Amino acid sequence: MPRVILKYRSIAHGNMKSIYLEFNPPIHDVKGKSVRYECLNLEIYANPETCLQLKQNKAIEEVAETIRCERYLQLVRSDYSFLAKARLDEDFLEYFMQNGDCHGAKYQSSRLHFERFCKGQCKFKDINASLCERFRLYLLRAQGLQHTKTKLSKNSASAYFNAFLSIAHLAFKDNILPEDYAALVKRIAWNHDIRKEYLSSAEIKQLASTPYDDNPDVYKAGMFSIYTGLRRSDILALRWENIHHDRGRKAYLRFCITKTGAQVQLPLSLPAVRVLGEQQSKGKVFPMLTESILTTHISRWVSKAKINKHITFHCFRHTFAMQLLDKGVDIYTITALLGHRQVSSTQNYAKITPKKVLEAIMKIG
Repeated sequence: MPRVILKYRSIAHGNMKSIYLEFNPPIHDVKGKSVRYECLNLEIYANPETCLQLKQNKAIEEVAETIRCERYLQLVRSDYSFLAKARLDEDFLEYFMQNGDCHGAKYQSSRLHFERFCKGQCKFKDINASLCERFRLYLLRAQGLQHTKTKLSKNSASAYFNAFLSIAHLAFKDNILPEDYAALVKRIAWNHDIRKEYLSSAEIKQLASTPYDDNPDVYKAGMFSIYTGLRRSDILALRWENIHHDRGRKAYLRFCITKTGAQVQLPLSLPAVRVLGEQQSKGKVFPMLTESILTTHISRWVSKAKINKHITFHCFRHTFAMQLLDKGVDIYTITALLGHRQVSSTQNYAKITPKKVLEAIMKIG
């Protein structure tokens, strides 16, 4: 167990002494950095000349001794939270980038919006409930990042705010922020009633008959998502080792869903198998793809196919669900195929389809 020792250092030309703590041997912070000293920001007179100065020195030294005892007890309990106070002056934006950008475009966009909101400067000590609330209101009124006057959708604002709060929560778990603002601050409600765009059967054929030579993996990944319902994150992570065959040579996927961490086994239809082409032994199925490539090229491919809809990669997942609904597949089976944990999530994807509405009306009379 380290010893905690009160130390003094002369300052102000020897007229005052600064009090600090020495940890012997040194302790380590959450980053593994060795810490030997802690400044207490306490000063006493080096040579007190009056009763008032003597009295002040005594009071300050009692405070210093109290802190020393607290630190010793914290070390006994393996509580190193006091070390995080020194990190409050560190750059929160740098922490956001290091811990958020690796999670993809949503976190990157959230960080860029937060940088715009705080004008490029924010330390951990600046983060509080009031700032979080102001950022929430900012996102509800904000425009897009790409020099456009288009206002962010409520669902985009919700996604970006949730990403910001998850980083704040991580800083709390790292003992940097004193409060868990993710639990304290009101979130932006998700609007489940927004119409989810998807491709009709005719448009699927139209897209399938439109090669995309700029990046063939964009074509393969898009069609594979239409036939399987896989999310973009799972498409990017998919490896040939995830594709298996049973004794009847029927193919299926066995993989871990990136978003939920759940292990799933998904049968593959013949169109899904055909679009993959010759199976490899190992490696990524779509090695030429990144999030930014898909974001850029999906719209170009859809435009080349002369489909006049705002189609993102996630719309292929909607398309998969709507195909199954139109073919009369029950909601519970679709839930399993989409990898949803709850049926309510699938119901939000697929409200009553136009085909079902027409079939219902035709039964009257």
